[in-house]
Amino acid sequence: MPLTLPPMPPLRLPADWPHRDWSRSLRVGALDWHVQVAGRGPVVLWLHGSGASAHSWAEVLPELTDVCTVVAPDLPGHGFTLGAGMDMLTLPRIAAELRALIQALGVAAPTLIVGHSAGAALGLRLALDAPPPRGVLGFNPSLVAPSEVYTRLMAPLLNPLATSAPMAWLLSAIAPGTGMIERLLNSTGSDVPAAQRARYRLLFGRADHVRGALGFMAAADLPALIKAGPTLKTPPTFVLGTRDAWVPEAPLSAAIARGFPQATVHRWPGGHLLHEEMPGDAAALVRQRLVAG
Repeated sequence: MPLTLPPMPPLRLPADWPHRDWSRSLRVGALDWHVQVAGRGPVVLWLHGSGASAHSWAEVLPELTDVCTVVAPDLPGHGFTLGAGMDMLTLPRIAAELRALIQALGVAAPTLIVGHSAGAALGLRLALDAPPPRGVLGFNPSLVAPSEVYTRLMAPLLNPLATSAPMAWLLSAIAPGTGMIERLLNSTGSDVPAAQRARYRLLFGRADHVRGALGFMAAADLPALIKAGPTLKTPPTFVLGTRDAWVPEAPLSAAIARGFPQATVHRWPGGHLLHEEMPGDAAALVRQRLVAG
């Protein structure tokens, strides 16, 4: 059973944040984590994508608390997890911090790791280290360079100037009022619900979140992950959205074949945020994986 941890301080987490009663604040090393823990049974670790937070799984998690213990952190530099330096945002470093978090929570090692986009890449990095989980499930895994649509919107920001504290502050100050967040969400190819859009706008109004999201994207060494992929002892499952405008399917399929030839691949009629569009289907797939073992 997990430790009984104090709830998030009221001024740090919005009163209407999804599953606020599951939220815990836990200091581990340099990080002051925000993590949501609920349910019973085998541990499933949920890793959101760059620019998101645990809220990305808001509609998926309640479907599964009867069959597993959900552990859904805000990754370093994201959401309401505080204290991450820019040198902490590489895949190996975040994986190490997640192992420390799991140990501090007092829960068992994850049976299943579920990740979205860059979170799926992080889940694969975590699974490459011992002990591996029984399964890794990645929704629209970010394993290749982003598409032209994404690059056109974000590439000017992915440089040392953009990830500096002053520029992150400026971007967070102007982004919510310029329509930039709406354009980003629209460009995913997903029909993002209004409540989720409001949460993304809130997050991108914070300089630490903007800086962490950009730093995480800039620091991901995907070629190294692909190279190490064939040594993964846990056959992964990937779900690709046929309307994903951010991760181009042809190069992604080639990267999966090259780096994770043992993977099972599903294709769903969704965009990049397909788990937010189709939470029931996402939960059903996780339930299926847990039953299959």
